[in-house]
Amino acid sequence: MRTNTFASKCALMKRIAARTALLAALLLAPIALSSEGAPPADENTVVLLDVKGVIGHATKNYVTRGVKHGEKIKAAAVLITIDTPGGIMDSMKDIATAMINAKVPVIVYVYPSGATATSAGFFLLMAADVAAMAPNTSAGSAHPVAMGGQQMDKTMKEKAANYAVKLMEQYVERRGRNIDVARDAVLRSISVTSQEALDKGVIEIIATDVEDLLSKIDGWTISKSGKKTVEFTPGEVEPELLDELRARGMEDIDGGETIVFDLDETDEDVRELFKTHGLLDDDSGRFTLRTDGAPVERLPMSFRELFFQMIGHPQIAYILFMIGVYALIFEVTHPGAIFPGVVGAICLVIAFTAFQVIPINTVGLALIVGAFVLFVLEIFIVSHGLLALGGVALMVIGSLMLVDSADPALQINIWLILSTAGMTALLFAVAIAAVIATHRKKVTTGRRGMIGIKGKALTDINPEGKFSVRGEIWNARTKSGETILNGESAVVVEVDGMELVVERNKS
Repeated sequence: MRTNTFASKCALMKRIAARTALLAALLLAPIALSSEGAPPADENTVVLLDVKGVIGHATKNYVTRGVKHGEKIKAAAVLITIDTPGGIMDSMKDIATAMINAKVPVIVYVYPSGATATSAGFFLLMAADVAAMAPNTSAGSAHPVAMGGQQMDKTMKEKAANYAVKLMEQYVERRGRNIDVARDAVLRSISVTSQEALDKGVIEIIATDVEDLLSKIDGWTISKSGKKTVEFTPGEVEPELLDELRARGMEDIDGGETIVFDLDETDEDVRELFKTHGLLDDDSGRFTLRTDGAPVERLPMSFRELFFQMIGHPQIAYILFMIGVYALIFEVTHPGAIFPGVVGAICLVIAFTAFQVIPINTVGLALIVGAFVLFVLEIFIVSHGLLALGGVALMVIGSLMLVDSADPALQINIWLILSTAGMTALLFAVAIAAVIATHRKKVTTGRRGMIGIKGKALTDINPEGKFSVRGEIWNARTKSGETILNGESAVVVEVDGMELVVERNKS
């Protein structure tokens, strides 16, 4: 018997271990696919990263991991497709720094058609070694906003805008892009379409898809140092340099005008000549892209990165916040339930974590909290729906104001707000109707519940006697003084202490 028990316990432990291993495998599947599914190291490989949604800590970890992976396998390039409404400035700056200092070329591609790269996304586009967009996409609107519900006064707004402008200028000048358009994107929140961006020199190329992009940029030469030209005036450089350039067939360098050499189109021996004469620093970070037909390794987000990216979406954060508050209200009205309180606390913690990524209006948040205060008061103070109605109004107004951004991609869907408010109103309407119906319902217990109940006289009641009702024997007297004979039916009309007042049943 003991052996059988031990064997059954071992079998149970094996089943638990197997199921735990299966769960772990499912959770870690994205990580496993990103490593085991990767092709062998190949310098022609292009590492592809997909950035969607709000840019935050999860995006930063994902992109920096992808850049390091590209460096490890000595990839031809790291290609980042983006479709984002923006995000946290600090996370964006860390991503841009990783891109600029990467030992491989980094291409940022606004893709697919209909995608946007606004706010922090536009900064990343400008920090890229190659900036590309798909047809029917847009970019811009990079004016900084306060995150996490903080409010900025006029001085702080000016400081934030100046900092953002200088950062944008730093990224744009590095690649020689149109600084005026980039500056206006920060100061005036302008946006440009893909064609406008190409025409104004904000990006380098428009491509219909990833394959088209890799084909078009094949053979391009870029320098990670960001320097694209060498400029000098003949009278300001050593005569030996001019003699060597003439020896290479460059006869038009004797004038007094500034001469500009495009480094992407300059031969290696001339570049070495510029280095020797101090006109060009060491540019070991110079790359010639070999991307046409290159194998593409798509690197997905890990489970952890996906989770934190998901909660950073305004709709998800709003839903989690609402679930958390509803669960806590249920816990308050049903003390000891425990489970709703735990779920509510977890949802609120996750929601407020997400609120650090999303620009939140504290007034809107306060109105929603005020709405739930009115809901709780309605439960304890029956106002026949007035408090609940006010709470629903506050919820709708607060939800519409919750996200402090004009970007439609960051706004909470109006139908989500209305459906949440409508469901809340319906629940309270049902609850209030039940309370009102309970108050109107005839009492069926206690002394008041005896009134109107039919019974039978056990003796002559003249004017007093014995009366049977609900299987109980009571002392009774007639209300009008008339005699009720033994066995006759009567109805209770009053309860006077321990005595019933009855009258003959006339129905």
